[in-house]
Parts: sequence; C-alpha cells; structure tokens
Amino acid sequence: MTYEIVRGMNDILPEEVVWWQLVEDTIRDVARRYNYREIRFPIVEHTELFTRGIGEGTEVVTKQMFTFPDQKGRSLSLRPEGTASVARAYLNAGLHINDPFQKWLYFGPMFRYEKPQKGRYRQFHQYGIEAIGTLDPSLDAEVIAFAWTLMTDLGLTGLSLRLNSIGCPEDRETYHEALRAHFADDIANMCADCQRRYEDNPLRILDCKEEACQPFIETAPGPAEYLCTECAEHFEAVKNLLDQLGLDYVIDPHLVRGLDYYTRTVFELVSTDLGAQDSLLGGGRYDGLIESVGGPKTPGVGFAGGTERLVMVLK
Repeated sequence: MTYEIVRGMNDILPEEVVWWQLVEDTIRDVARRYNYREIRFPIVEHTELFTRGIGEGTEVVTKQMFTFPDQKGRSLSLRPEGTASVARAYLNAGLHINDPFQKWLYFGPMFRYEKPQKGRYRQFHQYGIEAIGTLDPSLDAEVIAFAWTLMTDLGLTGLSLRLNSIGCPEDRETYHEALRAHFADDIANMCADCQRRYEDNPLRILDCKEEACQPFIETAPGPAEYLCTECAEHFEAVKNLLDQLGLDYVIDPHLVRGLDYYTRTVFELVSTDLGAQDSLLGGGRYDGLIESVGGPKTPGVGFAGGTERLVMVLK
C-alpha cells in the first residue's frame, strides 16, 4: 500500500530546498544588519491564546484553526500565525519586567484549514519579525524598511507599499458606527459573511472578496478619517520617516489586515512587476496584543510573509 500525502500538506524536495535556503539566509543576513535575533516557539499552543489574541470573530479562529483536546481535555491548537506566540513567549520569559525592548525574527510552519491551491497549503511556512516595547513611529518605519531591504536583496523590483492607519480601539468604535451607517441600507444585499460581520465587527467587511459586495465596499469611508489626534500624529510621523528614507507608498483607505490585534499602522508590500499587485508580505502595529493575552500594556510592530509564496515569486 502506498500512502498519499495528507490533503493540504506538501513535501519540499531537495531541488526546492535550495530556494528556501536562499530566502532564509537572506532574511538572517538582513536581520543581523537591523539587529533582530531569532526565536523559535512551539507548534502547539493553548487555543485561548489565539481566540483572545487574534480575535474570536476572525475567520482564522472561527473557520481555519486545527483545534483538538489533549488527554486531560484541554483545548490545544496548531499555531495559525506567529505573532500571538511571540507575545506569549515574551511574557513567559519575563521580558516585560527585565528587558522590555526586544527585536525578534522567526521562521516556521503554520496551519490553517483552507481550500488548498497553488502556493497555499494547510501547512504553510511564515517568516516574520517583531519589535516590541516602544510606541516610537521610527520603529514602524524600521520594520517597513527591513521588509523593503529584504525584497531588494532578493532581487525583486517594482516594489510598492500600501499603507493605512486603523487607529486605536477608541477610534475603531467610532469607525464601526460609521461603517454600520454606511452599509445599513445595503447589508441585506451583501453576502452572509458580511451580514454576520455587520453585527460582530463591521471592519471585517472590508476584507470581503465577494464580487457582489465590492460596489458597497468601494464607497465606504476609511478608518484614517476617524483617527484621534494622537493616532493622526503618529501616522503623519510614520509617513514623514518613510519620505526621509525614500520609500514610496500609496495610502490605501480600505487596508485593515485580517486579524483583530492590529492598531494604528498597517501595511502590505507588493511588487507591481508580478503582473498583478500581489502582496509579498504584510504587517502593522499591535499595541494591545500583549495586554489581551495577560501582560501589561506593551506596544509592538512587525510583519510576516509566506515562504511558499516568496519562493514561487523568486522562481
């Protein structure tokens, strides 16, 4: 009997591994220059880390996690992303007390129960960086500059940065009400997911890819229109720093990212030379994440990208 590979999993054969090594070696080289140190964390975590950290209403938590009980009935999950695990490791090591400013790099497999397609598997691999411990907008700019340097060092061209700010939790409450008012007359004509999000978290409506919903989404206001003074000043400072670095960006008013822990700056880096403006990586600031998983209020910012996607692009 010959066993088939589990659906959604993928072998990485020797001729493919050389591409992965190129990506990993380049990331480590850039990390050394930016002073980010590598961390490795477990594949299995307590489910509550992700429900509290990522958000109970997100698609990742409600539809995509591999979750199971252990022998004592505790709910465990295969990690669907890396940032929540970084926050947990930061707290477990007591760094919020002893050495709060940290800059970390990670690689590794993640797991999401999605429909398998080219370059997207149920076990997939991410690389990412996280900078924890300061609200300084220069760290937002540094993380973006790291991402840009990485792609340039790998030989990618035509880079374009999509940028936005979704503000603080108070700003989002105001924005949620504005979105509900905008969609109120049309929500009955939108998809079932959008109708659920309308009640739970209308911000997630902007993530919808259903063609029938796009006309209503395109005319929606953006979160940057509802920023408090402090968040607006932070966003202006980030833009000014990117200007000083000579990094071109486009403000995308509907860029919000797919996880609930994001605050203030959000971004995606794309290459216009790929034919379509496909995202290479994405990230942003998450100033409430560490607090949401049991720690003190501690700001952070980072990005993550898919290794499979990046290898496909390079090949």
